[in-house]
Amino acid sequence: MAIGSLSSLGLGSKVLNYDVIDKLKDADEKALIAPLDKKMEQNVEKQKALVEIKTLLSSLKGPVKTLSDYSTYISRKSNVTGDALSASVGAGVPIQDIKVDVQNLAQGDINELGAKFSSRDDIFSQVDTTLKFYTQNKDYAVDIKAGMTLGDVAQSITDATNGEVMGIVMKTGGNDPYQLMVNTKNTGEDNRVYFGSHLQSTLTNKNALSLGVDGSGKSEVSLNLKGADGNMHEVPIMLELPESASIKQKNTAIQKAIEQALENDPNFKDLIANGDISIDTLHGGESLIINDRRGGNIEIKGSKAKELGFLQTTTQESDLLKSSRTIKEGKLEGVISLNGQKLDLKALTKEGNTSEENTDAIIQAINAKEGLSAFKNAEGKLVINSKTGMLTIKGEDALGKNSLKDLGLNAGIMQSYEASQNTLFMSKNLQKASDSEFTYNGVSITRPTNEVNDVISGVNITLEQTTEPNKPAIISVSRDNQAIIDSLKEFVKAYNELIPKLDEDTRYDADTKIAGIFNGVGDIRAIRSSLNNVFSYSVHTDNGVESLMKYGLSLDDKGVMSLDEAKLSSALNSNPKATQDFFYGSDSKDMGGREIHQEGIFSKFNQVIANLIDGGNAKLKIYEDSLDRDAKSLTKDKENAQELLKTRYNIMAERFAAYDSQISKANQKFNSVQMMIDQAAAKKN
Repeated sequence: MAIGSLSSLGLGSKVLNYDVIDKLKDADEKALIAPLDKKMEQNVEKQKALVEIKTLLSSLKGPVKTLSDYSTYISRKSNVTGDALSASVGAGVPIQDIKVDVQNLAQGDINELGAKFSSRDDIFSQVDTTLKFYTQNKDYAVDIKAGMTLGDVAQSITDATNGEVMGIVMKTGGNDPYQLMVNTKNTGEDNRVYFGSHLQSTLTNKNALSLGVDGSGKSEVSLNLKGADGNMHEVPIMLELPESASIKQKNTAIQKAIEQALENDPNFKDLIANGDISIDTLHGGESLIINDRRGGNIEIKGSKAKELGFLQTTTQESDLLKSSRTIKEGKLEGVISLNGQKLDLKALTKEGNTSEENTDAIIQAINAKEGLSAFKNAEGKLVINSKTGMLTIKGEDALGKNSLKDLGLNAGIMQSYEASQNTLFMSKNLQKASDSEFTYNGVSITRPTNEVNDVISGVNITLEQTTEPNKPAIISVSRDNQAIIDSLKEFVKAYNELIPKLDEDTRYDADTKIAGIFNGVGDIRAIRSSLNNVFSYSVHTDNGVESLMKYGLSLDDKGVMSLDEAKLSSALNSNPKATQDFFYGSDSKDMGGREIHQEGIFSKFNQVIANLIDGGNAKLKIYEDSLDRDAKSLTKDKENAQELLKTRYNIMAERFAAYDSQISKANQKFNSVQMMIDQAAAKKN
């Protein structure tokens, strides 16, 4: 022990040393510190045991909460006959058999595009061009620059549509195995991809529709398209529709009338057959679309054209080239050529010209060239078109090459979609996007996907293949008691783990006087009796006495709970409503007509457990807080006692040192006197 700074304590007295102080201090520590240490150890043991009990109660609460939840008793399961679909059902769905006939599965659009290539890194195009297509109510124009690879073009398609339409390079085999595929991400008829040009209708007229010839002998509605010979041809459309026809029926009839008229015309028969021209209904039959994937002009003509719902009766032709800037002012130098036809910029412009004057002069010169046309757009920029759909721009001399940038042009070859269609964009539809079609208990239904969850709430169906005629898939919806059975098994297991722990911690042996750590804690001692009181709950009904024993639960003479599963299953199957009323609870009305809920037995269990462990006012939470406070108080008491002893024995050591010094001095004096006496005695002798 090292109290104070005195290192010679006891040298004088041989008695007042540190051994004496240590013995005194040990006695004080046993009287003051040891009882506090024992209480602190007991507190830690109690906190640990309390955590174990709360954990076991939480384990018991899991199945109790499930069994006190209404949804447990309306749980459903499904069984599907056949391989045409899979299904899942939610709680509360009426018990029934659902017949589903699957006529068609929903599918996406799959298209081959263009030629085949030896590698995905092959050059796709030697010219600048634009891929045009329409899908999901939106027109897309994907710019393809000369020198882009097959892989570049595929990625550009995907990027332009934010992945809604995917450009995919597929290895199909052969000498040139790589092919550009253009596919839709999603299924459904509204995801069809229409390449080239199109006109779309939105029919709202519910009146009767009669299409024939007017008084002058002209067709009231005709379709003007480019035929197989490359020339425009006008095809009359004849149709009679009653007022009673729905919009869908009218659009379907118009579709068939147009198809029939084109098939009967030798200029269009093959184009309909090979898919170059197609007429489809979209949006569940609410809309009609006419598509020419070659990119040619489409026009609906006649006095009744708009009665078909075509607000736009002709396609808008795309311009081949738009300059990147307004033409520079002043005199321009050099010679350029468009499709080999030269323009001398020096002769067309002069000093002092404005940009607009130079533009007008150049437009006039271009319009004088064979097969070329030009105009100035709203931005004041130069727009150039070619009758052939092909435009080659060159600077014929050094000055001309430099002046191209002053015109907002670049040297190169531009080609329209229509001109590129026979080579780069020759498309073939391998799979047409379509809706799923099926009957649900005899009701015809279409959906854009094969995932169907909106016919009846709680029934989710995945269509996987078509059914054979008169052999529907059957979804059998039945009651699912497994959650009840599993929860009761968990309840029994958790109860049998909790009770031995409670018995151990609250026991008292009168012979040995040994008590459990919580023997004197009333809230913990009462847990077992509270649970057993609920276990013994019973209620008289018209069907007899309802109790847990009826459902196969019992307690033996040692307090061990067991479950007879066969008895439980029999009770659940014979009267599921009685099970629900006893386990969960039942609703009724009093004499005043007010709703009254009678709690079931597991709601009572839930309340007992909640009072013990849920929330800040739970009994075991309050007890836990008291243990925390006791632990802090004991720690503080121990610190104070230790400080008291430290102070006490520091003072004692200092006093012992003073006493020892005095004794040492007295001893020295005594020794001197003794020496004098001894010397005097020696002289006498």
